[in-house]
Amino acid sequence: MPTKPIISITPRHPEKYLQKGPAYVDSNCKYLAGKNFVDFGNVNWNDLMDEFGIKDRSKVLVFFDDHQNEMRRFQQAIHAGFSHLVFEDNYDTGTGDHYSLRQICDQPLVKGGGHSCSAMSKEGRLRATRQEKWEKAVDIKELCGPAGEWWGVRGEVRDNFNHSFEQITQEQHLENFMLIESHLDLYWELPPVAAPSLTQQSRYDPARTTYPIIRGNETALFDQLGLGNLDKVLFNGYTQMVYLKVFP
Repeated sequence: MPTKPIISITPRHPEKYLQKGPAYVDSNCKYLAGKNFVDFGNVNWNDLMDEFGIKDRSKVLVFFDDHQNEMRRFQQAIHAGFSHLVFEDNYDTGTGDHYSLRQICDQPLVKGGGHSCSAMSKEGRLRATRQEKWEKAVDIKELCGPAGEWWGVRGEVRDNFNHSFEQITQEQHLENFMLIESHLDLYWELPPVAAPSLTQQSRYDPARTTYPIIRGNETALFDQLGLGNLDKVLFNGYTQMVYLKVFP
C-alpha cells in the first residue's frame, strides 16, 4: 500500500493546515485540492486513470469521508466503474448530517429494519431507557417526524454537513434501497474494537452496532494488546464505517 498512488479530493489542500499545526501531506499523493479541486462526481476518471496507468478499476479502493449524500456518491462511483467503496461516516437512522448507506438499508423488509413511532411500543420503551446511558442513543421523539416519518432523519435526506434537507416518502426511501441492492455484492460494517465494558465508552449505543472484535469477557486480550492504556475518548468515535463491494 505505501507504494500505491493516492488521489485525494478535498476543497482545501492539507498543506494549508500546516500553518496552524501538524498536518500530513503525502509525497505519493496527487491532490485535487484548492484551485485544482473538482468534486468526485465531476472528475474525468478516464484521464486520471490513464495518468496513473490504471487499466482495471476493480482494483481501486474509493474512500469517502466527505459528509455528502451517500446515495449520490454510490451512484457516481458506480458510473465511474469502481467496485470497492468505503464510507467512513455511515450514520444510523435518525442521526448524522447526511443520508447514509445504513439509513438506506434500514427497511421493514430487512431483518431488524423499520421502526415503530409509538412511545409505548417495545422499541419506544427500550429507546427511552437506552438514551439514559448512551449519549448518541435516539429516542422515539428524535427518531420520528410529526407524521411518523422514521426513515433517514425524520423523513429527510440530509446532505452536505446538514446544509441541505429534502423530505422524501417511504416509497422513495425503498426505491433507493432497491437501487443499492441491485448493485450490491457485499456490505460489511466494521465492528467496534471492543465492548463498552472494556472501553468505558458511553457515546454510541452498542445495541445499534455489530458485535465488537473483543468481547466483554476478553479482558486479558484487551490488556495484552495495550488497549487499556489508550485514552478512553478514542473509543467514542465509532460511526459504523462500511465497506461495499459493488458491480455495475
